[in-house]
Amino acid sequence: MIDNGEIVSNICVFKTQILFNQKQYSGLSVGAVATKKEYRGRGLSRVLMEHIIKKYDNVPMYLSANDGVIDFYPKFGFERIYEKLPICECVINNDAMPNKLSYDDPKVWNYVYKRVNFSQKLDCLNTASVNIFHIYLGYLKDCIYELPEINTIVIAEQKGEILKLIGVFSMKDICFSDLVRYLPFTNVKKVEFGFMPYWSDVNYIMKEYETDPLFVRGLRCNLGDFKFPELSIT
Repeated sequence: MIDNGEIVSNICVFKTQILFNQKQYSGLSVGAVATKKEYRGRGLSRVLMEHIIKKYDNVPMYLSANDGVIDFYPKFGFERIYEKLPICECVINNDAMPNKLSYDDPKVWNYVYKRVNFSQKLDCLNTASVNIFHIYLGYLKDCIYELPEINTIVIAEQKGEILKLIGVFSMKDICFSDLVRYLPFTNVKKVEFGFMPYWSDVNYIMKEYETDPLFVRGLRCNLGDFKFPELSIT
């Protein structure tokens, strides 16, 4: 919505290819829902949302919201669902020198766009640009590590004895045991995943946890216990 050449209300959509239970589906990621303060209360976001729903009525949609607007999206047929966090008990004590990469290193782009590791349970096949968006925001600038021995970069952060694997981008098939062998961390006893693990040799459980509200519209199946890949959220 533009007034006097200025954007005053906006909703972005991203056409995603979702991999769920080994099958591909088209989806629509909805984000950047915002209206300038002085234009609020006029129903502009409602008009935009109704336009999107009319245009993509048969396409499943999802969005991540904040607690202040959780009453807005159900008006348009969205339903709140709850993620769970994959975690596994895992001892990591690798006395290795971390090979950190800068967020703007061309290697990062190469790994993100050429990765071959996707979860058959739930993943996004075409959100490399969204991954890069998160990396370029800066909050992950100290969390990017290259593991050249296995053609992989990890976005990871350690807090105490817990290692959070936010993202893993491999350009060849690897096992979880391969990854653990080269992770440059010590004194780790538990690993949390910011995505659905895709390795056959990792034993994990799904744990309830608090996260930003997630809404979906037009789903035709039950997702079960799941974790949406954090770096693919718009």
